[in-house]
Amino acid sequence: MYHWDLDRTYLDTDIHSVRGMVRAAFEHASSKRNIPGAAALLRGLIERDPTCRVSIISGSPRQMRDVLAEKLALDGVRFDSLVLKDSLRHLRKGRFRAIKGQVGYKLPQLLKTRVGFGKGVRESLFGDDTEVDALVYALYAEAVAGRVTRDEVARIMEAGGAYSDSVESALRSLRRIGRADAVEDIFIHAERGLPLRRYHLLGPRVIPVFSWFQAALVLWKRGRLEAHAVVSVANEYMTGARLDERSLASLVQDLVRRRRMEEEDVQRLVEEAAGLAPVAPMIHEALLRLGPIPAAPAYADPPDFLAFLRGAK
Repeated sequence: MYHWDLDRTYLDTDIHSVRGMVRAAFEHASSKRNIPGAAALLRGLIERDPTCRVSIISGSPRQMRDVLAEKLALDGVRFDSLVLKDSLRHLRKGRFRAIKGQVGYKLPQLLKTRVGFGKGVRESLFGDDTEVDALVYALYAEAVAGRVTRDEVARIMEAGGAYSDSVESALRSLRRIGRADAVEDIFIHAERGLPLRRYHLLGPRVIPVFSWFQAALVLWKRGRLEAHAVVSVANEYMTGARLDERSLASLVQDLVRRRRMEEEDVQRLVEEAAGLAPVAPMIHEALLRLGPIPAAPAYADPPDFLAFLRGAK
């Protein structure tokens, strides 16, 4: 199962200004722009495993459902569920924290989506760093695995501004879920320039990436993506971001430096993916410049959700 956010994760949407929100609300599906590489990555994941489920949980208002569904169809992306926020209901009830808040919205929805699936169903989650996706996803992973108590889940949600009924909804679903260490990876599209060490508070599952090409590399290593799909993501990323092969090689170097890939993995990928031949010399050169690889970072064990949340405010 693959869980995706939309704004700033799949779609290049400005959701932090009134002008941006108005533009997004009235923009035609064909005019919406993708985060470079996102569509190719999602198509590649589905191609590799046609039985996978694609769950989209977004803070975009429900009134945008038709245009968002049309946009995904135009991109050749199929989905199994598309959950959008009922912002008008929150506005009518004066629940202003819920309009912008994500902890009390996304966590209950993720847990509800998990109900009914067995321990064998694995998950990867995709979000961005403009909100608190990393915290919500990491808390979800720990809750499903039974590594945090229901009381701890409630306390963290309340600290994140969730209303009591949202907390109860999350706990109700959690009681119905069989415990499983189900979450493999949490990919966070990083563009705000937050120090990477902040994510260490949430444990090693959280992987900040500077492009979806980096996520594609990790997923290929896991066997979740074919080599030719990695090439498609690379091409879409370079075209959309207007970057050259040297920039692509730097992204590979960064993953090796952060111990998310080994040099042997990179060599194997270059051999499998003929489409990477033009950039292979630059990748080799970038790895030669790498020097000593730093020691593995010290991840918080267990994750320190409250410390991360305090830093997000």
